[in-house]
Amino acid sequence: MIAVLDTSVALKWYVAESDSAAAETLLALELAAPDFILVELANALWKKVRRGEIEPAQTQGAHVHLAESVKLVPSASLAGEALSLAMALPHPVYDCLFLALARDLDVPLVTADERLCRRVRASPLRDIVIPLHEWEERNA
Repeated sequence: MIAVLDTSVALKWYVAESDSAAAETLLALELAAPDFILVELANALWKKVRRGEIEPAQTQGAHVHLAESVKLVPSASLAGEALSLAMALPHPVYDCLFLALARDLDVPLVTADERLCRRVRASPLRDIVIPLHEWEERNA
């Protein structure tokens, strides 16, 4: 099975958070994400170091592992559709890159981003966005 994952899920591979074990189960799948995930992950790790939540050493190797574990799709090819989705939802373009890829591939987007889940709940995209905790329940 193939799925798109977003940064909220990938981050759980490198930082112990709730649902980290569920996020790790996704590593058994064929995964895809916009290449923007590398930038977003770097920023999230930087924030966690800056806040004192993790040590800088915990960030080592994250990008290499992510690039080896996920098929990265050029964000430029998704930008137009992501902008349209962002305006329709309304929700930031950054997150809509992941939605655009899931829609293009006709596969689910697995996310731990509760705000995104709330935004799509009343939209035609509700069936392709799966909260991480629900993914775990469905595939247990």
